[in-house]
Amino acid sequence: MLDSGRMASPREAPFGPLRFSTPASGEAPAGPRGATRVVPPDDPSRDPRRPVRIARGVSAVVVVLALVGLLQAGVMIAIESRRLWTAEREIARLEREVTDLRRETTDLIEIAGRGGDERFREHLARRQGYVYPDETRYVIVPPPASLLDDRPAAGP
Repeated sequence: MLDSGRMASPREAPFGPLRFSTPASGEAPAGPRGATRVVPPDDPSRDPRRPVRIARGVSAVVVVLALVGLLQAGVMIAIESRRLWTAEREIARLEREVTDLRRETTDLIEIAGRGGDERFREHLARRQGYVYPDETRYVIVPPPASLLDDRPAAGP
């Protein structure tokens, strides 16, 4: 609202009307985009090497980015190589384990096939420590190592 009681139009600010100026011919417009200045080619303030400096800066950035990319690719190759090596080791270990389990399965199938043989079952029972009721089981325990070391040495 203005002092006169009427509302301000969009082109008026509370402190007064906005004024826009048009630049003179050959001048760049002033304002928020005034940072972009048009310089004629014959102006003494123009630096003819400036585009070269920009090109050098751009090429330096491109080289740095390429080196970073190569470094990243090298690291990724190293990580994937280690992962492949670990996987191959694990596969070899599992293949050995499968071979051992197949051998054990073959042995167990053979034992199960011989389960009807009386002598074989008696042999297995004796290996587990079983005896017939009329037999006596003797367990021979070797003497401790300290008793063996304390014997006098036999000399001539």
